[in-house]
Amino acid sequence: MHGAVAPWALLLAALLPLAAGAAQPGGRLMPPADSACPRDRLTLYAGEVLTYSRGPGRTEIRIRTDWQTTEAVVLKHPGSADPSRWFLIDRQPFTAADWPRIENKPGQLRSGMRVAAWVCEDGRNATVDWTPPRAP
Repeated sequence: MHGAVAPWALLLAALLPLAAGAAQPGGRLMPPADSACPRDRLTLYAGEVLTYSRGPGRTEIRIRTDWQTTEAVVLKHPGSADPSRWFLIDRQPFTAADWPRIENKPGQLRSGMRVAAWVCEDGRNATVDWTPPRAP
């Protein structure tokens, strides 16, 4: 078998560029570090927010994903109109001071908002990471 390439070497050669690409900008997004959901049970919906409504007990977000699908994320927060415990902003904890960065007024989202919503298949509330548009 002189000159033949071992099958494992071909597999390694095929996988190395994929592994390198995941670490580069534009590669795969990692879930939030404090996510309690096992990674093999998480789905990411990343894209532009199409609709947003926030009210007592429920927040709904429709997302046009970067993969050209439309997905809905519903956060349940009984007895409260505040879903912020499930929010991040630019991968950082969301605080009361961040509301004006995502909303023009309570319940009215600023235009051009993007999100990365990490949805666990067990039905718990998603983690929503907001990315406000950058000023020109």
